[in-house]
Amino acid sequence: MQAFDAVAFGAFRAAGVADAAHYLAPGADAEVPCTVMLDEDVEQFTADDVAPIATTIDRITLQLAEVAPRTGGVVRIDGTGRRLKLVQKIRADESTAVWEVASA
Repeated sequence: MQAFDAVAFGAFRAAGVADAAHYLAPGADAEVPCTVMLDEDVEQFTADDVAPIATTIDRITLQLAEVAPRTGGVVRIDGTGRRLKLVQKIRADESTAVWEVASA
């Protein structure tokens, strides 16, 4: 799965859908290069709500073959310099992790 995702992320980056970035783990001194997909203003609904009201979040998808993301880690998007702090893991599998992010 990680090999497939590496190829897919490379294709997404070539198409402009994914970004080159660097990840800084909490307490680390050095950033690690990575490829990420940033989704902005994603609507979130709570399945248990009787009358759901959408809220929006920004989320980022990281490859676990490149980084081991943790709460408080910071992703810096190379092209823009934008810095995003990992707030809460939304979901993960053996290859990727999707995190809610906020400006760092």
